[in-house]
Amino acid sequence: MRFSAVEDAVGWLKKHRTELLVGTVVVIAGVTFVTISAGTGLLVLSPLVLMASASSADAPVRGGGAQ
Repeated sequence: MRFSAVEDAVGWLKKHRTELLVGTVVVIAGVTFVTISAGTGLLVLSPLVLMASASSADAPVRGGGAQ
């Protein structure tokens, strides 16, 4: 789903909250969010950047080969 303004997104989300699934991607003004579960029946929009794993970007590069 894509929205150009936060107000439009919030209005749509309020009307369709029972239809949203965990993992739904929502783009608001060019920023990507994903719905996550934050307890019993509560869905939260989390910026997708928080869902990225830093371990792959920060992992040291190992060269292959026999020694």
